[in-house]
Amino acid sequence: MRGWLVLILSLGFAASAAAAELIGPKELEAGWFDGRTISTTGPRGGKSQFVFAKDGKVTRTGGRAGSSGDGTWRLDDDGFCMKLGQAKRESCYLAMKDGDGALKVIRRSGGAFTWTR
Repeated sequence: MRGWLVLILSLGFAASAAAAELIGPKELEAGWFDGRTISTTGPRGGKSQFVFAKDGKVTRTGGRAGSSGDGTWRLDDDGFCMKLGQAKRESCYLAMKDGDGALKVIRRSGGAFTWTR
């Protein structure tokens, strides 16, 4: 039963992702990483603000206790990566344009596996 639930949720996510448009790094840089404040809402409803400066610095305010701070950002081949506060390593993200012009930003947690026989 649990396996079916995972399959159904995965298919639902894939269908909604197919309707969204992937935003490339250059479009992110031009349209979003321009020094203006970006308001964010997390998956659990938490709110915070980011400012991505053109010089590669990022500032986060709001959010849960201890999550605010300064850091750095950079573009990569598919999206962007950033490292905030005391994080030991950077996290990388993909951005997809939603139907209402907002972006859905999704953390990439690692590389793909290749299985062969």
